[in-house]
Amino acid sequence: MTSPSVRAGALTQQQAAVAVTAPAFVPACPGAGKTHVITSRHLQSPRRLLRQGRALISFTRVARDQMARRCRQAGRADLVQAPHFIGTLDSFLWEFLVKPRRAAEPVPRLLESWASIKAPVEGVDREISLHRFPMTLDPSPIPAREAVAWDKLDYDTRQLIEASACSQQTWQEKIFATRKAWCEQGYFTGHEARVLALWNLRNPEAATALLGPLRSRFAEVVVDEAQDCSAADLAILQLLHDAGVPLVLVGDPDQAIYAWRGAEPQALHAFAARLSPTAHPLTGNWRSSPVICRLAATLRTGQRPPDTSVVRDDDDIPVLLLPIQFATSGSRHLHAPTGTGIVDAFRTLAEEYTVPAENCLVTAYKYATLPGITREKPNTNTITSLAWARTVAHTPDASGDDLTRACTIAVRVLFGYWYPGETGGPDRIMATHRLSAGQVNRTAFAFLHSLPPPHREWAPQVWQAMKAWPALPGAAPQGSKGRPAGKPTISRPQAATGLRTNTVHQLKGDQADGVLLLLPDAGSVQRWATADPATDEVLRIWYVAVTRARRLAAVALPEQETDALARLLTERQVPVRVA
Repeated sequence: MTSPSVRAGALTQQQAAVAVTAPAFVPACPGAGKTHVITSRHLQSPRRLLRQGRALISFTRVARDQMARRCRQAGRADLVQAPHFIGTLDSFLWEFLVKPRRAAEPVPRLLESWASIKAPVEGVDREISLHRFPMTLDPSPIPAREAVAWDKLDYDTRQLIEASACSQQTWQEKIFATRKAWCEQGYFTGHEARVLALWNLRNPEAATALLGPLRSRFAEVVVDEAQDCSAADLAILQLLHDAGVPLVLVGDPDQAIYAWRGAEPQALHAFAARLSPTAHPLTGNWRSSPVICRLAATLRTGQRPPDTSVVRDDDDIPVLLLPIQFATSGSRHLHAPTGTGIVDAFRTLAEEYTVPAENCLVTAYKYATLPGITREKPNTNTITSLAWARTVAHTPDASGDDLTRACTIAVRVLFGYWYPGETGGPDRIMATHRLSAGQVNRTAFAFLHSLPPPHREWAPQVWQAMKAWPALPGAAPQGSKGRPAGKPTISRPQAATGLRTNTVHQLKGDQADGVLLLLPDAGSVQRWATADPATDEVLRIWYVAVTRARRLAAVALPEQETDALARLLTERQVPVRVA
């Protein structure tokens, strides 16, 4: 049982963070109860109507919904309504720093990504969708500098670009021209919202028009998961701080795993120091056992002592090290001692410690490493996305989020065929033809469910099904426009073990009783032992992975490196078992 003093100390830290006056920085370890602290702070707001409210901002809709749900469960539905605001950073920037300066027509719309609409880059020697080109944004110059992140292209897109007769410069010009055309029609993504927010805050006339209402409405702005802030995000927050908007940042710099868009621990530390000279740390971990806390401490900066396990100090399951013969395909990773598949081996070991398979997850840095991947990979081509969507439609226990995404993909494909001459996203086409969301989604799901199982020559069958499917009102197909082409990358069904699988980047905010981290690359132990997490993002990714675990953390690595990691962790007082 946890000692009363340990629990009291963790509660005292939380209470101090709840009461701290803005501006402030609250560094919070994994499992520290950040959402509890933020919503508790919000719940202290008086019930009477206020002229000023509070903005609670996170980076995901899951976190947004969780904060709103807790307010409603506490009987404070008023706290999710104006003058308060609970939402993502994208939606905050859009609603308060971008949309007020946009023309009413065409109606400005914030997209989750360019994948939400059919936006091909044209005028070059091949057609590639706009969403497959990630952008970078350097906020230092004025105006901020944008560029295509050529080194972040997915494999398929990189192959298409390398086979193109057009130069990268030509492609970049066409990419920006395509993006500009869609913006002129009122469509923007979070990236464009940041570009415009920076411009508006740096423009005296626009800043005056925006900041007055913002300061009047919000007594403070709380930013959750602040370590995920990009360089552009921090630049925007700095401008808000300089303009007198009270900020409270809550986050863990050790979990900064989005370096490709400028999220770095040093940048957050520097901004936090400017925000407030005194931090208000949360070091009580309400999620993980002491063993996992000690394991996590070996993967973070500063050689700080392990965080304090608040609720699981009697759970002493050692860290499991699994010697593995890794293959290039995730489904063929074999547990060296038994010759069984990696997932089956982990399941058996977890059951020894009464950790059920349904409370376990398997994770890795890359999709290609994972066994039985079931999620849609980002930036895939249309036929591969549709194959994933069809698989979801035939999965009895598919999540609501996956079903929504699957229907969105099917709608985009069907609308591209039925309404080839119409610009804009599905929402605009639906409004034009007076189609209800329920009608469209039922049609999309029925279409997906009717498709045969994906295979390498699947596209012609999909095309025949599209032509035969009863069209919605207003459809006007034009020959072969909208025809999906290519060969889908087939996702294997999830292994029948019941374990969840996903990449580390997709697990932020998630947790499980047991977590298996796959480290297939040679040299991982050397990296663990000598690299600096302050500058090596891979170590921070591993840190995020192991801290998702409540009771059992396991690491799978090449069998020739297992003993070296066992020695390293033992030297650092982490109990291990090679199994």
